[in-house]
This record gives sequence, structure tokens and C-alpha cells, in this order.
Amino acid sequence: MEFSERGRRTREKPCRTKEQIDRLNKLSKDSRSLLEQLADRLPPEALAQYRTFSDVGEWGELVDGLCASLVKRRIPVTAAERDSLAELMAMFENREDYAYLSDPERVLPQLTVVPM
Repeated sequence: MEFSERGRRTREKPCRTKEQIDRLNKLSKDSRSLLEQLADRLPPEALAQYRTFSDVGEWGELVDGLCASLVKRRIPVTAAERDSLAELMAMFENREDYAYLSDPERVLPQLTVVPM
């Protein structure tokens, strides 16, 4: 077998600051933690999809989908879970392409918050 004379392409890693890396790590950890807290209240197929989003780093899809499920299905959440969701939503810089994530002021009041 002959090999090309052309050199191999190397993929450059994005240059991220320590603050960006810390934010992404927190986003990953906190979104997965909230997902697992809510796991027994979510439909199995949605839970599986959200776990996949988490596993592959699609946190915007995860949080947007989670918001959609909580609002549309009127899934009960505690005040602490609502606050965790609000913190997660605030961590996103580019959220205009998401139906729920883009509008926390509309979404958060629609959540069904119940006492612990």
C-alpha cells in the first residue's frame, strides 16, 4: 500500500482560558447533577436523550430539552431545583437558538414549584 506524500493534518485544539474551562466543567457537572435529581420524574425516552446530550457535551440541548419537559409536562420541581435550573440557564452566553433556554424570564415562572 502506498501512502500519500501529503503531510497529515492535525486538528488544532481550541485555545480556552482557565475561566472558560472552569465554566464548562461546572456546566457539565451541574447540568448532569440536576438531570439525575429529576430522573425519576422524566419520561424514560427523554431521560435517555438528555443523558446522551450530557455525555457528548451538548449542554444547551440538555438544558433546553429539560426546560421543555418541565414546562410542557408540568413536572413538579422544588424551589432549589428551580434555582439550580436558573443558574444553569444564566451560564449560557449564546442561547438565542433555543426555544426555552433563550427566555428564562418566561420559562422559570411557568415551572410547577412544590414544597419539599
